[in-house]
Amino acid sequence: MANQVSLVDNFEVNFEPSTITIDNYDRLKQAVTQQAEKFKGLIVTEDTLQSAKSARAELNRFNKAIDDRRKEIKREYNQPLKDFEKDVKTLTDLVSVSIDPIDAGIKDLEQRQQAEREKAVLAEIAEIAENRGIDPALIEMKSSWLTKSISGIQRTREIGDAADYIVKEQDRVANEKEAVKAYAEANGIEAAGWVDQIDQGASFVELRIKIDDALMARKRAEEKARKQKEAEDAIAKMYQEKFGNSVVDTNTGEILQTEQQTLTPADDEPMVTRAMKVTTTKLKCGR
Repeated sequence: MANQVSLVDNFEVNFEPSTITIDNYDRLKQAVTQQAEKFKGLIVTEDTLQSAKSARAELNRFNKAIDDRRKEIKREYNQPLKDFEKDVKTLTDLVSVSIDPIDAGIKDLEQRQQAEREKAVLAEIAEIAENRGIDPALIEMKSSWLTKSISGIQRTREIGDAADYIVKEQDRVANEKEAVKAYAEANGIEAAGWVDQIDQGASFVELRIKIDDALMARKRAEEKARKQKEAEDAIAKMYQEKFGNSVVDTNTGEILQTEQQTLTPADDEPMVTRAMKVTTTKLKCGR
């Protein structure tokens, strides 16, 4: 087995770096330069349009001939590399036939181990949450708790810290809600809407400032309404006059108020009851 591994690690490849050169490069370069210079500076006009098209076609043929030769040499140059890569792939495919099932088996086992670790962590979270009297779903699982590298003691400590934070946060929220409710009710304001804002992330300190602002706004509104009522009463009084026992709006003629007079005898005068008797003849029908 050791000899086989050594053979694979150090298998020999016969490779000789190739050199690609162009024979008579200088002469070829000179010929191409002359051809290019032949048409250099050609100005295209209506009179020279046909000549310009011919020049372009000739120069394009030069370019194509040169590039076609480059492609031909490249194909020949790359063919040994393609053959070599094909042979190497044949070898790696032979290995893959054996390694693929092994790889699949390892992944399957690791997934099952991961599921078992997750099940164990969830059980530990549930136990710690029950001891603190909180919902296990509130404890967010960290990916590090599922790794093999973390020790059981460290994981238990981290879960406990997360649970303690939740308990502390729940106590804070409850206290904040109670404080907001008491402060709102003490100032004659409906507390429910303010208390709900604690669940949305607000604090008692923030809400107390907002409640004070609301109280100030309500006070200003009440003061404005009072002054407006006083002004309206003063204006209305300007058009009120008393006629006898009634108060009348001189603008509309409406009777606004009527005083009811009740005659009562003085305390030192005696009470006397008097009656009147009337005598007359009886009327006869038909007369």
